[in-house]
Amino acid sequence: VIAAASAHVQAQSASTTGDGEATPPYGASTYQDDARYPAPGDGYYSARPIRGEQATGWQPKYDPQGQYRQPTSMVFVDERRALITTKISGQVFCLDLPDRQLSVVLEKPEFSFGAIAKLADDCVAIAEQHGEQVLIVTRQANTWRIVARLSTPGQPNRLLWDPERRTLVASGLWSQRLYRWRAESKIFKRWSARQQVDLPMCGGELLLIPAQQTILCTDAFGREYVAVDRDAFRIMHRAQLYGHNISGLALTDDSQFVFFPHQLLNEFIPTVRTDITWGGLMSNNLRWLRTDRLLHATGVEVFKQGHFYPLGAPGNGAGDPSSLAVSSQGRLAVTLGGTNRLAVGSREDYYFEQYETGLHPVDCAFSPDDRLVVAVNQFSDSLTIVDLENDQVQHLSLGPTRAPTEVERGEIAFFSSRLSHDGWMSCHSCHSQGHSNGQLNDNFTDHSFGTPKRILSLRGQAETQPYAWDGSMPTLEGQVKHSIASTMASNQSVDESQVRAIAAFVRTLPEPPGLASARMEPGLREPASSSSIAASQETVHGQQLFRQLNCVDCHAGRQLTSADTFDVGIPDEDALVKFNPPSLIGVSQRTGALFHDGRAKTLRDVLRVQQHQLPRALDEAETTALIRYLESL
Repeated sequence: VIAAASAHVQAQSASTTGDGEATPPYGASTYQDDARYPAPGDGYYSARPIRGEQATGWQPKYDPQGQYRQPTSMVFVDERRALITTKISGQVFCLDLPDRQLSVVLEKPEFSFGAIAKLADDCVAIAEQHGEQVLIVTRQANTWRIVARLSTPGQPNRLLWDPERRTLVASGLWSQRLYRWRAESKIFKRWSARQQVDLPMCGGELLLIPAQQTILCTDAFGREYVAVDRDAFRIMHRAQLYGHNISGLALTDDSQFVFFPHQLLNEFIPTVRTDITWGGLMSNNLRWLRTDRLLHATGVEVFKQGHFYPLGAPGNGAGDPSSLAVSSQGRLAVTLGGTNRLAVGSREDYYFEQYETGLHPVDCAFSPDDRLVVAVNQFSDSLTIVDLENDQVQHLSLGPTRAPTEVERGEIAFFSSRLSHDGWMSCHSCHSQGHSNGQLNDNFTDHSFGTPKRILSLRGQAETQPYAWDGSMPTLEGQVKHSIASTMASNQSVDESQVRAIAAFVRTLPEPPGLASARMEPGLREPASSSSIAASQETVHGQQLFRQLNCVDCHAGRQLTSADTFDVGIPDEDALVKFNPPSLIGVSQRTGALFHDGRAKTLRDVLRVQQHQLPRALDEAETTALIRYLESL
């Protein structure tokens, strides 16, 4: 069965018409009758030179006196200027495009800046993660100043400005919410009280579809998405996409299609080199889906009449697409974060020229005149500017950059697809942002193939050894080494110093906050409201039940896990029945796939449908209390 599935997916991946992607669970059927698409053998995968720096991309010359900034996002604010935010140094840079000059226009070292959105020529919104807020920043002469702060519990992720409604929308990563405010003044200093809507997943990409009066929001890590009514601000539709790590959403000019880059993991394909070569295991793609189907259909119906374009090919897997930009003339740009490249092409010919960038490009934008495209390189503190008319590449440093520490080297390696066979995937491809994409993967960590297991989150796992579902990996270094050599089928011998660096980085990944605490308003407990008192009592009752029902036999100690393996009554396909219990810290951020085979979708499913290891059935009040406790972890 595995051999047949492998051959099938390889054949589909090698197809160049875009109309043969396998049906679920491999993917979803697409239908294509457009004669413009190239046919197999027409040179679709023909070798062409990569523009710019060769082999590894542009790297900075390290300066002991330099900074480490990690630029993350950019936006053009007028015809000649763009703003770039940084994650570590709390800086906002202004790029003067004609002069190729960079200057710092805002500096707040205590802040961690993320996504940026243009509200007007002299005003932007910036997601600030440390303070869990969205900052409204306006230009005054040659400087930019913060004029408003919008509280965004649970870490703001993506931003969307609706100019007709004068409303700003933010997706909350860990709060699993959408937030919205309305600008009450022309100079953006006064904003209405925040509105919010709960999501069934961690908040990710946002897209306004004006013709349908809808806002689209995708899962930050996995497959889920929702359509939210633009005015009523409530969920109207919910479905799944056969893909994960969705990194950008765009709308065609006629609003008939939504398109986005993503990765696609096939749980039925084993992690062996022959099945990685053709993208059968993990592929990197662009997908076009009909807007009406996205907003109303579910299952395979979502994908009918859509288009599917593979970004990767044998020898060049195009690992980890990380952002999407669209020009006014219909050009497309996709940053390939894992392979340090920028792919630029068109909907008309479906061929993408690739340019080497700096380390880990994470955002890009076309200049207002469409002549240039600029990529933001997170790990080399640089920008890559591609002149599309002259086919020239220029790299700009944000300034003197110090050498990365061991942890930072581990982070660079964690997000590098060049560790894997032909550059198809990185550690991040499965462990999205160090968390989990919620999918199943059939690797040899459990010493068998044909037994796919849910991908575990790596956040907060520093002290939860042993590792792997069967508890067979005593150290984190051993697990990392195995993953590079086996799961990722690296073309190179495993570098021990790189293994230590990745393990050091993983150990720094913080635990995801429990859903309840991520949604907590600052100061909500003081003074306590009647609703918060009731919620607290439910949580305490749930904690008592957790002990009374002997959940602590497997999920013990501060990490709520154990070094042992237990028969959980759910054998895998190879009759393995004993599993090492994962930590329950942050379990409310892993809904969508629970247990080793992902059979439970919610905590309620675990307790009421599976009745997991419970000595007796729970009534509704007990179920709610136990869920409240688990959401607090």
